Amino acid sequence: MSASSSSPRPADSPRCPHFGSCGGCASQHLPYAEQLRLKTGQVLSALACIAGVPEPRAHGSPDIWFYRNKMEFSFGDVYPPQAGGPTVKLGMKPKGRWYEILDLRECFLLSPEAAPLLARVRAWAEAEHVAPYNGHRKTGFLRHLVLREGKNTGQRLVSLVTAPGEFPAESFAAAVQEAYPASTILRGVNDKLSDVAVGSRLETLRGPGHITEVLRFADRELEFRVSPHSFFQTNTKAANLLYGLLRDWVRAEKAGTVLDLYCGGGGITLSVADCCRKAVGVESSEAAVADARANAQRNGLRNVDFYCCAAEFLLPALLAMEPQVLICDPPRAGMHPAARAVLAAQGPATVICVSCNPGSLARDLEALRAAYRVERLEVFDLFPHTEHVETVALLRRK
Repeated sequence: MSASSSSPRPADSPRCPHFGSCGGCASQHLPYAEQLRLKTGQVLSALACIAGVPEPRAHGSPDIWFYRNKMEFSFGDVYPPQAGGPTVKLGMKPKGRWYEILDLRECFLLSPEAAPLLARVRAWAEAEHVAPYNGHRKTGFLRHLVLREGKNTGQRLVSLVTAPGEFPAESFAAAVQEAYPASTILRGVNDKLSDVAVGSRLETLRGPGHITEVLRFADRELEFRVSPHSFFQTNTKAANLLYGLLRDWVRAEKAGTVLDLYCGGGGITLSVADCCRKAVGVESSEAAVADARANAQRNGLRNVDFYCCAAEFLLPALLAMEPQVLICDPPRAGMHPAARAVLAAQGPATVICVSCNPGSLARDLEALRAAYRVERLEVFDLFPHTEHVETVALLRRK
């Protein structure tokens, strides 16, 4: 696929009526093939300083509409007040305008049932006189509505994040199930000033309190328990493609031991576990490690270990295990400089870098270039209609 950076070609009118106001799908006006071309060019431009980088292969998302498995919506009040209402907004915060709420009437990212659910919850709040939270005055009750969907199982989770206090929980749960096939409904309490869609306390109103999702590969299936705060790649089907590639690469190495740095909830570690003798994941979040261990047990995987520690601290000890392959999928900022230094000096023959930020990937590869060469480069689109791109690089020790 060409990575030319010439001017983009125009497309038909954007599908979403909120395009230009929401900010969530900034590239929706471009043909999808053009989006992939531009993302590939973005990666090549960022890596231009690395000599010998191969031409990347681009993998589009299997679905470009209704591909997300998680979304967080925010409540807000109507200001200035309108005589006779409405009083409640529910939708997205436009990019760069955290204090505003775009009252979302339609969205093509999660599922066709999401917009009707927002309308029903909005109507419930008006009818029950439950006030939305105001971030300026620090008053009100309703803060966020979090939706998670099992794209391969059909299960749905709804979590209402509120300020502390009582509310008509039964009528809320009934309203949700009128508009949305929820498998589980929860209420989370955020008693802090920080504007995050995370509740420090959770109450299950309906269902088991979590949903199940599966990843399906040609020769196996993995089952994951997904709770409101679990980390799981947002585009299930595209992540399935990415993890499938990692399985192929690990299997081709005939690896005895594989290390997975910044492993989150263990998605990559568990996906490659049957392609090696032992898989070891490292993650600094205790909650994520707990999810990873639970999902390993859920899938009967006994050749995996997870350690809760900062990668840069534990890496020297883990390299003493003499792994054949190391996979790292760091946050947007990239690998810690100390981890890069240890890898450059002592790293295994094969390193696989997974990155959601071409800029930080370039910094990581620059730090490793004296010890490693980039042998393969793959681009995955996990977020159609946005500028975000996922890159996978296979590195060989020189």
